[in-house]
Amino acid sequence: MNIGMNIESLNPTKRPTGFSLLELLIAMSITLAVMVAASTLLASSLRVRTRENTRSDALAAAQRALNILSREVGNSGYGLADNGIIAADSGVSSIRIRANLDNDATLSEPDEDVRYVYQGVPNNVIVRFDNFGASPGNLVVLATNITNLTFKYYDVNGIETTTYNNAERIRLDVSVDLPAGPEQPASVVHLQSDVALRNAKNTLGQF
Repeated sequence: MNIGMNIESLNPTKRPTGFSLLELLIAMSITLAVMVAASTLLASSLRVRTRENTRSDALAAAQRALNILSREVGNSGYGLADNGIIAADSGVSSIRIRANLDNDATLSEPDEDVRYVYQGVPNNVIVRFDNFGASPGNLVVLATNITNLTFKYYDVNGIETTTYNNAERIRLDVSVDLPAGPEQPASVVHLQSDVALRNAKNTLGQF
């Protein structure tokens, strides 16, 4: 007669190992919720980064264009008898300037006869055109997403004038269109530069 006894059968608290179906479903639901929240946060971060990169690029391009404009406008009239501004091709949204950079008898070298033009809708760009030669490669887009470019001309008394070839100072005003982003509307940033024409008649007369 076998009177042996199974010890495990005497332990009523012993349960099978592993997860129940309910526990597995709860764990999967929690994991899915965490993954959705993390994915949403990552996508939002990427959108913000893309928007900020776009805004930074637009501002940097406008600042570069303004720096180039300021430098060349300031040098206008170098080696000439006037301030170098061609009145017939200048105005509130464009300017044509000349400078005899190599001090020769002509103005036929690169960068000696340059025109800056603002092209509005649909282009919204600042264009630099070098009148040296006739190649389309002389046309360069300096900045995009530009809402406005304005030239204001001032005489020796600081009064705004339309007699451009007598101007002593020019104010450059650039407006940059910055795109909208998540929870942030589109905006326009204004950049301004006051440029003294160092080769204007009255400026030269001080030295």
